[in-house]
Amino acid sequence: MKTVDLTIREQKLRYAKPWLAIAYFSIPTVLIMLIQGFYNIIDKELALQFAALDLRQDPWYIQQYNLITKHNVTSIPLKDMQAFINVATQYTTQIYSLLWSFSLITGMGCAINFSLAYGRRDLLQMREIAGNGFSCTILFSIVSSLLMFCLIFPPWHAVFITSQMGGMYNNITNHLAWEYSYPMLLTTPLMFLSYYFVSLLRNEGRTNYVLLLITVSVFVNMGAGIFFMKVCHLKMEGAMLGTVVAWLWQIIVGFIIVFCSKSSYSQFKWQDVVKIKWSNITAFFKAGLSNFISNFALVVSSYLSTVLVVLLPNQEQYNGVSVLQELLSALNPWITLILSAGIGLTQGARTVIVYNYGAQKYHRIWQVLKITSYLLIIWFCLMLLLVIIFNREMMLMFAFPIQYVEKYKWWLVLCVCSYPFCATTFICFTLYQGINKTTLASVTTSFRAIFIAIPMICLGYGVSIWFNNSIYYFIFMGAIDFVSSLCLIPFLCYSWKKYHLQLIDHPDNFIPNVLKIKVQK
Repeated sequence: MKTVDLTIREQKLRYAKPWLAIAYFSIPTVLIMLIQGFYNIIDKELALQFAALDLRQDPWYIQQYNLITKHNVTSIPLKDMQAFINVATQYTTQIYSLLWSFSLITGMGCAINFSLAYGRRDLLQMREIAGNGFSCTILFSIVSSLLMFCLIFPPWHAVFITSQMGGMYNNITNHLAWEYSYPMLLTTPLMFLSYYFVSLLRNEGRTNYVLLLITVSVFVNMGAGIFFMKVCHLKMEGAMLGTVVAWLWQIIVGFIIVFCSKSSYSQFKWQDVVKIKWSNITAFFKAGLSNFISNFALVVSSYLSTVLVVLLPNQEQYNGVSVLQELLSALNPWITLILSAGIGLTQGARTVIVYNYGAQKYHRIWQVLKITSYLLIIWFCLMLLLVIIFNREMMLMFAFPIQYVEKYKWWLVLCVCSYPFCATTFICFTLYQGINKTTLASVTTSFRAIFIAIPMICLGYGVSIWFNNSIYYFIFMGAIDFVSSLCLIPFLCYSWKKYHLQLIDHPDNFIPNVLKIKVQK
């Protein structure tokens, strides 16, 4: 039996205690995803604080404001301008999330296949996958950008944005959304490549580098955004350019880490970039499809909820904008943050599971999944408690009209009341994607986001119309995760019944050098 030198990362993946392996690989990914979840909050807050100051003095916006309100002001009130920005960034967040969903196909698809090859210790295939993933990411980003351009270009009616306004078309929010979005469309390849490097480095086990990379990029984003808005007076474009500079930072540092590290397995060569294999493209799309479906479905449900909320009965308007739409706009950044930590935990656990699936350590997979499940349930219960305590502050942070806070703060709680049951979806996703059951991963992910969320939203809308009371819409939205959990638990029970007798760890077909040295001592 041959002796193999294992890196410290591989030693932890194979032999560390399950809770220690989860801590080593999940704590950085949780922090990474929390920081990325703060991106929306930071970008939105920077736009509210800095871009609003210039926008309220802009002659075009003043003219449109006077037409909407029937006033004759020479400067838009700051709170009103911030309310417009709050809704506009809700539209653009969905554009960002849709592009992000497309980036997962190549970025996460490449990373998962890289991990499978990593578990088999196939070094040549790992470098080939990294190179093919790089080129596919660039090509797919261009296609995705062109698609989104067709959906939000104002002369082509900006159907993705205007369709969310219902009968309450607002020229100010439409124009703000375009100004914020077009720099993102021009730099979409940077978004895709930044995620490609982050996911590749994370799945190689370089989570400490990734954590440092993401943390610094937040400060780069803030500094660049403030510079472009406060010094260059680029308004909404400046807010997005801060994010673009952060993407560029991640790519540059990602290149340095990959190609300047002697122990990196992802140092692809030029021929790996140019000679794209169709089998790799298929594998990327197959592995990344469940991630895409999960995020795309969230965008669809968010889009649908925004479209329908403006049509609900007996609701107030604030400067031509639905107050309930303002409520959703204030809520969504917090939902993104809450889900981000859960996603980060599953990403770290999935890295351990994917590697051990390739190494045929099946009992270890069960141990990792069990601990991850407990942590997910605890996290979502804690977040529900925090929303109950701080709902008022969460609404006011994003310029929700203060006169409506007391009336609607408990509606916000209704939207997340069954979030502890969201853990079931994350558990299924972690397990089935980790053991390369891509069809099951896609199906179980779709249950919450498509087969449950969309019908529940539509049903809530119908009941609200029937009883002439908008609160039922938010009650049904809040019950989505509870109903989804009831549907997904049978999948987990079936998997346990089918596989629990096979949960054994197969012995290695080599002698790990680290263990051999330990025995000699």
